[in-house]
Amino acid sequence: MNDKLKDIIRITDNPSEMKAIAREIMALKPDKYGEKAMAEIEAAVRKRMPVATDGEVGDAILATIYHYWVYGSTYDEYFYYGFARKTHAEKLEYMAFRVRLLYMDHLNPREEKHLLFNKYETYRLFPEYFKRDVILCSSEADWETFLAFTDKHPEFVVKPTDMSGGRGVRRDSVAGMDTARKRAFFGELLAEGTANREKFRRGHESSVVLEELIEQADEMAAFHPQSVNGVRVPTVNVDGHVHIYQPWFKVGRGGNFLTSAVFGTLDAGIDAETGIIDTPGMNETDEVFDAHPDSHIPFVGFQIPRWKELVDMARDCAGRLPKFGYVGWDFVLTKQNGWCVMEGNYSGDFMWQLYRQKGMKKEFEDLIGWKLDKQFWWEA
Repeated sequence: MNDKLKDIIRITDNPSEMKAIAREIMALKPDKYGEKAMAEIEAAVRKRMPVATDGEVGDAILATIYHYWVYGSTYDEYFYYGFARKTHAEKLEYMAFRVRLLYMDHLNPREEKHLLFNKYETYRLFPEYFKRDVILCSSEADWETFLAFTDKHPEFVVKPTDMSGGRGVRRDSVAGMDTARKRAFFGELLAEGTANREKFRRGHESSVVLEELIEQADEMAAFHPQSVNGVRVPTVNVDGHVHIYQPWFKVGRGGNFLTSAVFGTLDAGIDAETGIIDTPGMNETDEVFDAHPDSHIPFVGFQIPRWKELVDMARDCAGRLPKFGYVGWDFVLTKQNGWCVMEGNYSGDFMWQLYRQKGMKKEFEDLIGWKLDKQFWWEA
């Protein structure tokens, strides 16, 4: 199949040639581009192009397919990296989704992915840094644990055990429920774990974790009190030295609880040395904000509180996983207990390429001392 792809794919900056190549790829891979898959792509593209004509949407769909096989980009990345406006040479500077996964698999042990993909396993590695109660609900045997947890924390966060991107995450409560209603709620949670796998087509676990709510510090909540606003701190471990690489601030908007791209979360770059935000806030739909659109607090110049404490914690967490060359840590500043771990990510989007508005593959390769030796990601 790869040999046939090589015969089809030609590097070009000509949109008409890209569309022709995309059609050839679709003909070669009818199983991948069936009716359901094409409907999903079309829905995603129409969301990005709400006033476009059918012809313009069709052209964009073909462009995203071409870019996926040549540069490894998702249809979202095609739009938020502005690939339609960039040359082949410029696009090669980006680490898009499929390329990024290859670099992560070089840096991290595949056989130990579960330590970061499984939220409960991550919690068990770092309970003192989570600084909150977390339980796993996977079977009827967990009923007593659930009952004790909810007696202590009637409000909590529900998360699928091994999914990302905010899928299936919500805030919930059993306040005011009697034991019988709690028992029914628990059964619904177990069913939800299975349903999430089918709905999102992600993950392997048919379970959920429940987490105690985080009461975030006022300084971070001020940007958008309804969401838990955190800092993504990527750590890159090179020969035992942990680098803090391109951290960023993640803040919700519009009253949404989750900091997720689905809800227009804003990302703003942080200077790794000082902890000072040094870019405007940006989201994945090309909106740029000098100040948060709800609270009107400026981004650039904001000092992330207790920065050294956060950096030290990130380095310590990374040092406890010496086999992992890269981890994207999410931290939240709590009101009472300082910084805490929200979660660790095996890969995660390289959002610095969005808010710094440039591809940074070479810089990352220079840091880790390795580069992919294939022209296309699917050759590796």
